[in-house]
Amino acid sequence: MIWHQEQLVAYGVAKVVIPKPKVTVWMIMLPLLFLFFLQDLKKYKAGIVNFADGFLKNKKTALDLTFNATREGIPVEAKLAQFAAESWPAPADQNELHEQQRREIVCLMNHYQRLLTGSGKSYAALIKNAYPSAPKYQIFLDTLFELERGVLKAVLQSTPTDGNAHDIAKLMQTATRQMRQRERDRIFPD
Repeated sequence: MIWHQEQLVAYGVAKVVIPKPKVTVWMIMLPLLFLFFLQDLKKYKAGIVNFADGFLKNKKTALDLTFNATREGIPVEAKLAQFAAESWPAPADQNELHEQQRREIVCLMNHYQRLLTGSGKSYAALIKNAYPSAPKYQIFLDTLFELERGVLKAVLQSTPTDGNAHDIAKLMQTATRQMRQRERDRIFPD
């Protein structure tokens, strides 16, 4: 349930960020052009999957670590420390990125732990169990948004990018915030 919800958000954001190719009248009139459209559509679908995979990387890490820590009965902090030691070597140019990722993963692990140890037969029920009111859930969403912004900023600073990268990052942030707000309003309709 939890992973499915994270995937819905990721794929929703991907569909906002990556423009879908459109069929034109010329493609219908000249079937050869339609073949190019099919190639573009295939690239679009692969782009959606690749984008979603990247968007979900820290979330998957956090959920896996939290699930394993809960199953093994060890503190999530210990599991994170073990993961960090094994996965994040310390090249000087990546320290800020790793720190931002660690902060996001810690936030997500705490969130997932609340969901995994709570009760509910749906994602909405798990959220309501973990966050009894919309304002409490909103605090988590705002914190996560700021942490994700920090990761994006660190990625943009540590990776050579073109001028579009900052615009795409802003579009991602806007789409993510809007999707999560709709989710919050669906869970807490009052």
